[in-house]
Amino acid sequence: ADGLGALLRECEDQLEIAQVQLEIQQQLRAQDAPEAPALDRRLYTVSELYDRFAEPLRLWDAMLLIFRASNHDDAELVADIWLTILRTVLDDAQRTGLMAVGSKVAQLGARLHPSAAAFPPPLIAGILLDLALERTSEYTPGFIGCTLLQARVPHAAVFDALSALYAKRASQPGSAAAELLAREVAALASSWVDANGLARSPLDSPGSPPPDESLPVMDVDSALSQYIINATLNNNIDLKNELQRVQSRLRQIF
Repeated sequence: ADGLGALLRECEDQLEIAQVQLEIQQQLRAQDAPEAPALDRRLYTVSELYDRFAEPLRLWDAMLLIFRASNHDDAELVADIWLTILRTVLDDAQRTGLMAVGSKVAQLGARLHPSAAAFPPPLIAGILLDLALERTSEYTPGFIGCTLLQARVPHAAVFDALSALYAKRASQPGSAAAELLAREVAALASSWVDANGLARSPLDSPGSPPPDESLPVMDVDSALSQYIINATLNNNIDLKNELQRVQSRLRQIF
């Protein structure tokens, strides 16, 4: 049984590599690149695909797919690749700014998650925060969290990424980053309540968990309390009221 399992895993790995090779080939054919015919001749190893095609030809999506297939961990390089991809999308006048960025992350992230090597949610959240702060006129609360959720990241992992980012980036509670991240956590909590709060049966006891237990509700409640205090100290009444509304909804479930 162990031998059969190992054989099946090897076949799955080979299939994943073959799919990456096919995508590279299709992309190069679309560009009428002279390297495309070489991909017809045989199945390349993941290292060969990276060294001979993806890296020298700057096929950014393919590079991330290769990292996923190989579980290659290079946090600095992955950060550079993601920033290049998303900056290119944001700066493309033919696209729709932050909305296009969110679509790109959701589309590519859904293929890469849960690979921490190719799609680390804290890294993606940080890049999205920076881009949102650049394009505040395009930003709507929940942009970061919703984008990660669409990439199939669970609510709990999204909250972990946002709260870690708040601890790292929001050293000044009244800063633009602090307010944006507080609104993100509030939007995430509301999204989770909408998805799970109404699913409870009237027969459920008040202390029973909702169907989706993938959110550390007590931690979220504690974070909201801290954000409410910070908003109060900074006389940000609108943010304070929004956070209190979300916290009240969250507490009604438990």
